[in-house]
Amino acid sequence: MTDKVITVSSYGIALLSENVVNAFLKENKIRSKKILKLFQENQTLYLDSLAKGVWIPILPIDSTKYSIKISNLGEAFGDEWEKNVEEQGFNLNVEDSLWIASIGLLSDLAKESFNAENISYETLDGNKLYQGFKFHYPSGKYTVKIEGYRRTIEREFPEPNYGYLFTLDHVEEFQGYKDPRQDDKYFFNVAQIK
Repeated sequence: MTDKVITVSSYGIALLSENVVNAFLKENKIRSKKILKLFQENQTLYLDSLAKGVWIPILPIDSTKYSIKISNLGEAFGDEWEKNVEEQGFNLNVEDSLWIASIGLLSDLAKESFNAENISYETLDGNKLYQGFKFHYPSGKYTVKIEGYRRTIEREFPEPNYGYLFTLDHVEEFQGYKDPRQDDKYFFNVAQIK
């Protein structure tokens, strides 16, 4: 499998299942496409979304390129990478597939963006940059372990020097929730760890 590299320009990554997000918005009678703003302005709704596994926001992180892998799909980082972050127990509800994407896509959620296998754009000089990838994954409730990696010897741009490995553990029901935005508890910015 080829490496999936996300270019983050909005200081964060989100894990989500499009169908779960849409059901949550419908359940709460929300029509806004500005999901980030909605969760920033309504703390109760934000915490409810975490408890139900609607999404996992990972921020703040540097705006750069990140290699993205899911251990359950047989992916791993090799010897040229060093793990320097590990946190676990974050709720994620998956229905048919999950997306790992730049969190900026939730600033103005466009449903048609999620029709493909990835979300990308082309720069003025012709480079294709990816903002998110779809992973086909069995439906269910999962707790997620997040591991952050950094290359032991940095490579020249545009190669990614940082990455995240996600491990999903199936659960019957969620037992509470963790808020990854609790900055006093969690630090995911692998680019700032030497």
